[in-house]
Amino acid sequence: MAGPQQTGFDIVISGAGLVGLALAAALGRDGFSIAILETREPEHDWPAGSIDLRVYAISRASQRLFESLGAWSSIEPLAQPYRDMQVWDAGSDGEVHFDSAELGEPDLGHIIESRVIEHALLDVVENLETVTRLCPASLQGFEENEGRQCIELEDGTSLTAQLLVGADGKQSRVRDLAGIHVQVSDYGQQALVAVVQTEKPHQETAWQRFLPSGPLAFLPLHDGRCSIVWSATSDKARNLLALDDSSFCHALGEAFEYRLGKVTGVDKRVLFPLQGQSAKAYVQPGMALVGDAAHVVHPL
Repeated sequence: MAGPQQTGFDIVISGAGLVGLALAAALGRDGFSIAILETREPEHDWPAGSIDLRVYAISRASQRLFESLGAWSSIEPLAQPYRDMQVWDAGSDGEVHFDSAELGEPDLGHIIESRVIEHALLDVVENLETVTRLCPASLQGFEENEGRQCIELEDGTSLTAQLLVGADGKQSRVRDLAGIHVQVSDYGQQALVAVVQTEKPHQETAWQRFLPSGPLAFLPLHDGRCSIVWSATSDKARNLLALDDSSFCHALGEAFEYRLGKVTGVDKRVLFPLQGQSAKAYVQPGMALVGDAAHVVHPL
């Protein structure tokens, strides 16, 4: 449901990414009146054959959560199960293998594009009478008054709620306005992410090799390709980004020991800085932080 008519809520959630939408869906289904603030309309359509560079490895526990929210049926057709996981180290003969069959489970989890999850959760939220989605809407400020949070938006709209939740990412506006400091750990690394095609099928397996410069992961995708996350020192990551496609595919195959044969193609490559971050406090009276607003960890 969307609309600005209502101004008093049980809970206002600032941020409509995966965490904010999941929280709105869960609380809305439990009968709480929710307003969720979204700075811009999410992506509804994308080119055929394209893959979001942001993917998640979703555990079976997370799958059960999405099932309980009514979102899994929309997610599953574009979710790639991984039934095996192989992890090995470049500096030794050590190797670990996890097999879902040995655990009596159909899979270990799923690899899913961020936009697929968010789109499914948005559909759930928009069909809940208890949830009001305000978009575009940005938080201007808030203060406590007689046990309620008085929330001002940048367009002048005023809302009230018993609880304000910051689900607005690592640069959280809610956290900053609350005066909560963060502790930052710089890993001195960047993650290079891309979608690649390999000579051999991905075998429904998640692969990770620990290199001296950082871990390299190959994650299976539903279209037969792999999403890679190559964490490396900043200098090495920039050098990898600068390579032409052919040279990059060769370097990637070498680093991965050709477990899936040659890397035969690569889409756009992007670098993300890697930092750990934790808020000094996750809650205050009438306010809570969730997701990256509360803490950020290394993706691998």
